[in-house]
Amino acid sequence: MKKQVVFAIVGVLVVISMLAAQCPSGPASPTEVPQPTTAPQPTKAAEPTKAVEPTTVPEGPPLKIGLLRPVSAGLVIYGEMEERGFQLGLDYATNGTGMVAGRKIEVIIKDTEGKPDVGVSRARELVEKDGCEILVGSCSSAVTLAMMEVAKENKTILMVPVAAADQISGEMFNEYTFRTSSSAAQDALAGAKYAARSLGKKFVGLAPDYSWGQDQIKVWKEIVEQEGGEFVAEVYAPADTTEFTPYFQKCLDSGAEVLFVAWAGAGGVQLFNQLQEQKITEKLQLTTGIVDNATFAALGTALVGNKGMIKYYYEFPKTKENDWLVKEHMARYQVPPDLFTDVSFASAQALVMALEKTSGSTKAEDLIKVLEGMSWPAPKGTFTIRAADHACLQPMYTATVVMEGDKPVIKLVAEMSAEDCAPKITAPAR
Repeated sequence: MKKQVVFAIVGVLVVISMLAAQCPSGPASPTEVPQPTTAPQPTKAAEPTKAVEPTTVPEGPPLKIGLLRPVSAGLVIYGEMEERGFQLGLDYATNGTGMVAGRKIEVIIKDTEGKPDVGVSRARELVEKDGCEILVGSCSSAVTLAMMEVAKENKTILMVPVAAADQISGEMFNEYTFRTSSSAAQDALAGAKYAARSLGKKFVGLAPDYSWGQDQIKVWKEIVEQEGGEFVAEVYAPADTTEFTPYFQKCLDSGAEVLFVAWAGAGGVQLFNQLQEQKITEKLQLTTGIVDNATFAALGTALVGNKGMIKYYYEFPKTKENDWLVKEHMARYQVPPDLFTDVSFASAQALVMALEKTSGSTKAEDLIKVLEGMSWPAPKGTFTIRAADHACLQPMYTATVVMEGDKPVIKLVAEMSAEDCAPKITAPAR
């Protein structure tokens, strides 16, 4: 019988500003002319009072937010999703004014180049030189983990919309960092149980050799073992790999039945093409993720017939927030929102809502009190920031790829609730 190949992913503007002013007060009515007295001559009529000058609420200083994303190198495609989603989220959350609590929001974007040291340097520039009061970013987990220390040192809130490493809300947790991204554990919970129950019992994992990839293998291994399976080998390749043959051979030599692939960014197209060309999927049952729109298009029909986890697909959510996001994204960019657009949109929503509750205060102690435990309607459903570790609990999806006419399309299999995908709390106790 022909094997079923299953995919589960894994892992990758303007703000309309208007000045707000109160309506001017109308002019005061003139005083009434007094009645004549009994004196021989009547008194002179009083002069009418002058109209009151209209008043306005003084506008506060700009509220600067520093957005860090890869522009010139690294996960550039995810960086574009981050920027577009965040800007659209600000527009939606402020009703198109670009204002919150009487302050105009100014977003300053800097390139991390996909490098932790550059991300740290640019984050410091944003806070210490540019006067940014809040930081947002980045796409790479390695870069984000490094930037978390800048947020801590400066007591500045860092919102993480894309990076998935568990350490962000786990062992490296600090109270200044919040996320709207799903973690590696959440991604795995949405896909690994299905694979362990349906595809086989002996697994080998292939992932990029950095924190995000290592987290994916780690959490899949835990879930597979809980379901009675076994991870017989872990294979890691450099993140910039484009020739996967030697890594495939290690997987074949492991004695596994199921190959779990966790990959993000550069090399993804080559990886899946080489899997097909070398007929690896005829020897190992494959489970990986359904990818971003651009990569999906580049893969052509390679994913047809496969099932797996997907973080977000623009046709799945049935919410007014998602309807607005899809409509506006199509109007501005002529393409639908992508894999990380919605969580970046949600970051902007969360910040605007929190700033409204703090009356515009960006002091960490004020924002932390509001953000911890906060729930709100994001594009794919209700998001909740868990107070204990600042993980963002959110719905996830299982999907399948089928042919529709002459092209492959992504279809919903099931929505998994935020509770189903809630990861364990691994952050140090506070």
